[in-house]
Amino acid sequence: MAFVRIGQFRALPDTTERLLDVYEAEAIPAIRAAEGNISAVLLQQHQARDTFMAINVWSTAEDAERYDRSGEAAATVDKIRFAFAGPPSLSTYDAFGIPQQA
Repeated sequence: MAFVRIGQFRALPDTTERLLDVYEAEAIPAIRAAEGNISAVLLQQHQARDTFMAINVWSTAEDAERYDRSGEAAATVDKIRFAFAGPPSLSTYDAFGIPQQA
């Protein structure tokens, strides 16, 4: 069964364009390159353009935990910390119906 982490946060005024550039150019490729990562996306809410959801899908919880222990997760958060209007929230889920990587 796949494992999903969702980070939600609001961005400070005038940081969203830089946030999107950094996340798309640096964070997403780094996360997707990690062993066991199935998908990494950043969603920007239509109704509140300063509200974001980062969704990372992993083959297993162990893959996500290995990524955390490697220091890469913290390094990725550090790249976008300039935009945080407050502390992000993190939720985890078991995901059903997601094809496993070979």
